[in-house]
This record gives sequence, structure tokens and C-alpha cells, in this order.
Amino acid sequence: MKSSLILKQLTKSYGTKTILNPLDLQVKPGEFVTLLGPSGCGKTTLLRMIAGLEQPTAGEIKMGERVFDSGRIHLPPEERGFGMVFQSYAVWPHMNVWQNVQYPLKVNPKWKSLTTQQREEKTREAIKLVHLEELASRWPQQLSGGQQQRVALARGLVMEPDILLLDEPLSNLDAKLRAEMRREIRDLHRRIGITLIYVTHDQKEAFEMSTRVIVLNEGRVAQDGTPEEVRAHPKPGFVQDFLAEMS
Repeated sequence: MKSSLILKQLTKSYGTKTILNPLDLQVKPGEFVTLLGPSGCGKTTLLRMIAGLEQPTAGEIKMGERVFDSGRIHLPPEERGFGMVFQSYAVWPHMNVWQNVQYPLKVNPKWKSLTTQQREEKTREAIKLVHLEELASRWPQQLSGGQQQRVALARGLVMEPDILLLDEPLSNLDAKLRAEMRREIRDLHRRIGITLIYVTHDQKEAFEMSTRVIVLNEGRVAQDGTPEEVRAHPKPGFVQDFLAEMS
């Protein structure tokens, strides 16, 4: 049985500047949680700490009995079992679609014992999930921005991560492709039931795709609820003003 991701009193500071105030959060298996807020609110820093790319100043990150951060404990990203999709596609130009997607299976310690046939099968399944079967032999420069982002998604999914983390993955796409990818990501979540934590400043993305929206402001949780709750009943003050500005 899968465990919840639990953050306890998580804090991040750089010198005297506090980026994230003590924060408690629980993400249950299968949730699609979006961290929504303006630039500088702490959402990307929070995601990077969950991924292991940043080390908390204080607090704890754990999943079940596995502790990722606490005191002197800091597990690197490759030991956490999470997938990551970045704002930039981060698709390797010297590898075709198939090679890009398969690469994590060759370098991640968890999957090094796979046979060639097993790697091939897992790669095929991940490419099929994002509907790129017919483009598997193409090079990144032959793909559209949306197709490259699908490659990044498949690469994140191929390792069967406990959680897939997405850092503003659609911000470099034009409006039409963003709408298309919103549908793709939402449908992918519904099909496979993976836990997603998604960062964006775009409320349309947050409300259309998520099962839960967490609005951040100055390193604090300003509101936490379903998309329907947050949209229909924004808390007076920052959340109300932020949603009004973005609508």
C-alpha cells in the first residue's frame, strides 16, 4: 500500500532571507496537488526540496517509514523514487525519443538489474502512455515543443515513480499547446492514478487539472482546498486579490 508524503515544519532560508516559513503538508497517494502562486511565493523552492534538489533549513520530509530530510539526513534525488519534469524540456539533443525515455533505466540504481528486454518493454510502455509511439526514432530537433514535453513526461514516468513532480512544465508552450497538454496531463493522471505535485502561477492550469489546490504567498499556505472550493470561496485578502488579477 502506498504511503502519503508528509512535510513537517519545513523551512527554507538563504542567510537572513526566509523563502519558506514552517510548513506542514500531507499529500495522499493518487492526489493531483497544484502549488499555485505568484513568482517568489516559494512554490518552486518547495518542489525542489521534495525532489531533493534543495536541502531544507529545518523540518522533515518523509513517506511512510522513509525519511528523506530530517536534521542531518538528506537523501539525494536518485534515492527518493520521484520523477521530475522541468520547465525547460531538458530533452537530450544527442538522443532520439526512445533513448531519452530509456536513459533513466540505465543510470538509476533501482533499475540497473533489468535485462535488456525488460528495459525495452518499460520504455515502450512509457512512450505509449504519452502517445509518441510513431515518433520513437525521431530526434528532439524534429519535434514540436509539445512533443518534447511529452518526451520529458515519459522519461519521468518510465521509472514508475511514487510521485511525479512538475515545475511549470507548460510555460514555454504557446496557448494552443498549453491547452492540449493540460488535457494530456489531466487524462494521464486519471488513467494511471499517479500522485502528481504540480507548480504553476496559472490558475487555469490549477483549476482545470488538479484534485487539490494549495495557494502559496510569501512562503506560507494562504489557502488549501479543492479547485471548486478555492475558486468559489477564495479567502479574503491575498487569495481573493490574486485570483481576481489572474482571471
